[in-house]
Amino acid sequence: MASAAQQHAIARLREQLEKVPWLRGRGPVSYHYGQWVDSTHHVLVTLFGEDSPEARGFLDIVGTGANERGWGVPLAPDHQWGLRARLARAERYLQELLQRLGSQA
Repeated sequence: MASAAQQHAIARLREQLEKVPWLRGRGPVSYHYGQWVDSTHHVLVTLFGEDSPEARGFLDIVGTGANERGWGVPLAPDHQWGLRARLARAERYLQELLQRLGSQA
């Protein structure tokens, strides 16, 4: 059985993952995407630590600066660093992280 801390981590990450369809349905809009990235990164840092592989791995996907995290990034649907592509990669990353946490339970 999973520890209380692990169950909490799983629940918080699922909450972030559940927001992805809403973001995708909105375009995604860079403002909302940027908020989601910052919030998701905060969850990962809180749960695993600032220099954890989980938090660093997420930043590798979405970028490290404000523009890279979605604040002010123009929508470029077909570009590998466009918001849609970043969101798809972040979604896969969180799904894989949840699977890993679930298998440790």
